This record gives sequence, structure tokens and C-alpha cells, in this order.
Amino acid sequence: MKKVIVYVLLITMLNCNLGLSALAANRPSVDVKSGFTIPIIVTQENTSKSVIAGQKINAQIEDDIKINGVKVFQKGDSVFLNVSEVKKAGFIGIPGMLYIVNGEVTDANGDSHLVEYNQKFMGDEKTWPKVCVGCGVFIILAPLVLFGFVKGGQAKINFQYVPEKL
Repeated sequence: MKKVIVYVLLITMLNCNLGLSALAANRPSVDVKSGFTIPIIVTQENTSKSVIAGQKINAQIEDDIKINGVKVFQKGDSVFLNVSEVKKAGFIGIPGMLYIVNGEVTDANGDSHLVEYNQKFMGDEKTWPKVCVGCGVFIILAPLVLFGFVKGGQAKINFQYVPEKL
């Protein structure tokens, strides 16, 4: 009895696999041209402080995309963007930077495809810290400049000076 059940399950699985491959063969083929734009939404905030180079940023496809009536990309399918370079925000208002290069998108059939993508994200440069440092340096150095070069009086022995003790 157990052997019969095993054989029935085996035949059922083979039929399912053959049926899926037959369905896959009937899928229409669509060519996505170079330069095609895929609207995506990043699913969480990423900053130059929290991301490292080599990390993948998660995103999702924003809307269903159809080409010639065939759904190529489905809303909510996963997208991964590769972080190539990261520069953390520095002192004196120096901004942080994220550089995203290429990625991977999953189509409506569940197949992954590499995509070409390049974008640089820069933080806001803040000038007021530079101004404050400049003013602080000026305030510290100004008295030195004004009074630092004033020489003291020369030591001198007056003409016809008589020392007190010899």
C-alpha cells in the first residue's frame, strides 16, 4: 500500500512539473529595450551613516509595467540597488555622500535581471560652521597679529651710568 501511494505521488509530481514547463513555454516573450525606466520606491530610509559600501538597498516596483499588453513587472516586486561608495558627513559642515551603481530587479515571472543605474546622493553642505571657525580663528589670531609684533623696550645702559656695587 505504501509503495502505491509513493508511486502515485511521484507520477503526480512529474505531471505537475511537465505541466508547469508547458505553461512556461506558452508565455509570451517581451524584449525590454535599453534605457527603459522602471519606477521604484525605496522601502526604508538609508543614510551615509547607516549604509556601508557593498550593501544592497531594498526597493519595490511602484506600479505594474506592461509592454505590448504583457505584464513584465508587477507592483511590489523586489528591487535591490548596490551601494558602491559611501562618505560619511564630516566636521565643519562637510556633507555625506552615497553612490548607487547598478541593481537587480525581479520580473513578474520571478526571474532576476541586472539593471544599469548610477546616481549620487549628496547631503546638505552647511556653511555656518566654516564661518564660525573662520571667525573664531580670526578672533584668536587678531590680537596676536595686532599685538604680537609689538616689540618690548630695549635694555640699555645710559651714558655715564655708575653701577651701585662692584
